[in-house]
Amino acid sequence: MKTSIEHLPVELWISIFSYLEAHDLLQAFTNLNHYFNQLIASDYLLFHVRLGKTNHNPLEYAIHTYWSNSILNRIVSLQPINQHKTSHIPEFLRWHCTKLNQLKFLKMKLRGREIPTICNILPQLHSLHHISIECVPKQMLLKTILGVDTIRICQLNFLPAVTSIIYESSQMSNIENLYIKYRDDTNNSILNFLLNHMPKLKKLEINSPESYFDSRDSPFAKPLFILLELRTIKIHWSLMYCDPKFFESLHQLMPNLQCFYLDIIYNYLTEDFFNNLVCHWWPTIEKIQQANIFIKCRRPQITIDNNMQMNVDKFQSTLIAMNDKYNGIVKVIWMEKVFVGYRIIEISICKS
Repeated sequence: MKTSIEHLPVELWISIFSYLEAHDLLQAFTNLNHYFNQLIASDYLLFHVRLGKTNHNPLEYAIHTYWSNSILNRIVSLQPINQHKTSHIPEFLRWHCTKLNQLKFLKMKLRGREIPTICNILPQLHSLHHISIECVPKQMLLKTILGVDTIRICQLNFLPAVTSIIYESSQMSNIENLYIKYRDDTNNSILNFLLNHMPKLKKLEINSPESYFDSRDSPFAKPLFILLELRTIKIHWSLMYCDPKFFESLHQLMPNLQCFYLDIIYNYLTEDFFNNLVCHWWPTIEKIQQANIFIKCRRPQITIDNNMQMNVDKFQSTLIAMNDKYNGIVKVIWMEKVFVGYRIIEISICKS
C-alpha cells in the first residue's frame, strides 16, 4: 500500500513545525501543495521568528511580504539570530506590535536610541510572558518593564550604566523570575530599584562577575525590600573585600527562602576571610533548607607567611569537620592549587 507524508496526522505535522523557525518553515512549505497550505493557514500552527541584520533597508525587511496578519497574530516567539548582536526587531515591533496578539517570548539587544520606541511598544504586547533584553540600563525602560502586567519572567543583561537610577516609583510588578547581569552598579541602585517593586518574585539570579562590593554596597546588608514569595536565589559574584555583614539581613529580606546558590570569586584572600565565612556568613546560610556554595579565592604565594598558613590550616579543619558535625547533611570539599606565584583555594559547601 502506497503512503505519502500527507497521510501523517495533522497533530504530528503541527508538532514538527513547532521546531522550525518561521522563515525556514514558510520557505520550505508555502505553495508546496494544497495540503501544506492548509496546515500553514491553521490557527493551531504558531510561529517562532528569528531576525537578524541584512544589507537591505531595515523597513523593507520588517514589512516583508511574509508578515501577513494571519502570520503576525500567530507569532509566539521573537528573538535575534545572533544573541548578542542588534537586529531588526525594534523596527519589526514598531510596524507590527498591534498584530502580535499571541507573542509570549521576546528577546532583543537594544541601542540607546531604540529604548524610547520599545517603551511605547511593550505595553501593547498583551500576551508577553517572558522578556529578555540586553542594553544600557535606563530608568524609563525599567519602569516600563515593571508596568507590563503579563510579564512573569524577566532577563536583563545590562551594559555599564551612563545615568543613575532614581529609587522612587509606585509601580509594582507581577514578575516571578528575575535574572539580572550587570557590569557596573556599585551602589546597587538598579538591583534595589527592581527588587523594591517585585513583591511576587519567586526566583532571583544575580550575575555580577566584574563588580566589587564593600560593607555599604551589599544588597543583603540593609532591609531595603522584603520578598515574601522568594524561594530560590542564585548569586554569581566577584568580591574584593570580605564583609562580615554581607548577608546580615538575608533572612529579613527573604524570610521564606528555601534554596541558596552562591558562586563567589574572592579576588584577594585576607586573613579575616575564613573567620567571616565561619562566624558571620555560615550562621545565616545554616538556616536555609538547601544551599550550594562555591568559593574561589587566591593570594600571591609569597605573601603567605607561617602565621597565615596556620590560620588557613585551622579553618580548613573547621570546615571539613562540618561533614561529621551535620551527619552528612553538609558536605564540604576543600581544594588547593598552586600556580606561578599564586595559591588558589576552592571551597565547595553543599547542604541538603
